[in-house]
Amino acid sequence: MLRLEDIRVRLGDFRLRGISLHIRPGEYRVLLGSTGTGKTVLLETIAGLHHPGKGRILLKGRDITRLPPERRHLGVVYQDYALFPHLSVYDNVSFGLRIKGTGAREIRTAVEEITGFLDIGHILDRTPRHLSGGERQRAALARALVLKPHMLLLDEPLSAVDRLTRDRLRIELKRIHRELGITILHITHDLSEAFLLADRLAVMKEGAVLQEGTPAEVSSRPGNRFVAELTGTENFIPARVEGEGMIHVEGMGPVDPKVFSPAPDRTCREIFITIPGWAVELSLGCCTRPYLWCGGVTITDVNRVDGHVAVALALHNGIRLHTTLSRRETARLPFSIRPGVPVKCGILSEGVHWVPRDGAASSA
Repeated sequence: MLRLEDIRVRLGDFRLRGISLHIRPGEYRVLLGSTGTGKTVLLETIAGLHHPGKGRILLKGRDITRLPPERRHLGVVYQDYALFPHLSVYDNVSFGLRIKGTGAREIRTAVEEITGFLDIGHILDRTPRHLSGGERQRAALARALVLKPHMLLLDEPLSAVDRLTRDRLRIELKRIHRELGITILHITHDLSEAFLLADRLAVMKEGAVLQEGTPAEVSSRPGNRFVAELTGTENFIPARVEGEGMIHVEGMGPVDPKVFSPAPDRTCREIFITIPGWAVELSLGCCTRPYLWCGGVTITDVNRVDGHVAVALALHNGIRLHTTLSRRETARLPFSIRPGVPVKCGILSEGVHWVPRDGAASSA
């Protein structure tokens, strides 16, 4: 569907640095990255608002690198929706069709069809200032979808709405993708949004794509610490690869490299063991399970938020671990979760990975 080949763009001091991506037909692709990393610049380059100094953009096999935006047949929904404030919802949604010279009857049919699909047929006479955040977002989606674009580009589409509306719109985006079968490129800095929606994920930093794959692939095998942190890994324990390949983990002792797939390259001596919070378990009987390590820790901090309990733990040498339990899991533990309590901790082997300590990409 969409192929980017070595895209390079320079805007002042900022650069997109050799981005290559392939988005397949019907795929929901998410670009995940922090603010200022170049996600919007890349989306606007695809849309035709910036021209690459090098590289090609192919859509459905056609080179569109130098085509103007109006000839690319892409639907774009921005963070601020970009609705015309003086026009009604009907006129906003129908605007593109009128520009194309579509007949009035066809416009009416198309607008009624897409606004009915998005459940906003009852607000067609209102102007944007009389709409809720969710209604404005649906109106912006309707304006893009009514043109039946080859692909939908979404620029942080849920960042301007409250939490409840955001949750509802996430479900709506999944429905749109499922029922219309449209290819979507969605950029966000929100991890839960990315994991919920993405078929495939691409992580960006400083104008470059660092890693891509399914959300499960990227989060379980991050290529470096930045990717690991961005995709939710909470624990990074210093370790060293010894002469015979055995791994010595600080505060935990030697670990068999066969636990890791792939095992660290012996040329990469200084590493971090990455441990997601879900792989840290608190249980008196932990050593009967397939754990990388079991040992005593002390609870140092407890925070209860939104039905979950975030727990900070300290090993004997001061190394910290973090995990999050549900209230139900906490209630089932045979000890009290409070600071100062010594407990036994186990780290599941299946959850661990490694990244180089210098930040370079690992062999994963």
